[in-house]
Amino acid sequence: MPTLQELERPIDEQIVNQLIEATPEWWKSAILEIEFSPKSHGIEGYKHTITNPDGHKDIVQAPDTLFESTFQLADLFRKHGRPWQKVIYTIRQSSKGDWNYSVDFNY
Repeated sequence: MPTLQELERPIDEQIVNQLIEATPEWWKSAILEIEFSPKSHGIEGYKHTITNPDGHKDIVQAPDTLFESTFQLADLFRKHGRPWQKVIYTIRQSSKGDWNYSVDFNY
């Protein structure tokens, strides 16, 4: 039976790839914060904020595919009894052009 981390990895990679596609090509790094919003008026959701730690001020909207991946991630963690309140993805492009990422969960 696969572990939570093994099941999480492909979703993380989806989110990272969608984040890279959503950001301007001159960005060499980005931070995506996803915050869970409890039910308000019968609706719960996730707030997505994309920023650049290098000081670029471009406004980047999360594409619909990113929201779909967020729901997959949330469902996976919920099914494993680990619902999160906030997730922070940090991506950075190396001098060789490869992208690296890290993920931090707040429960």
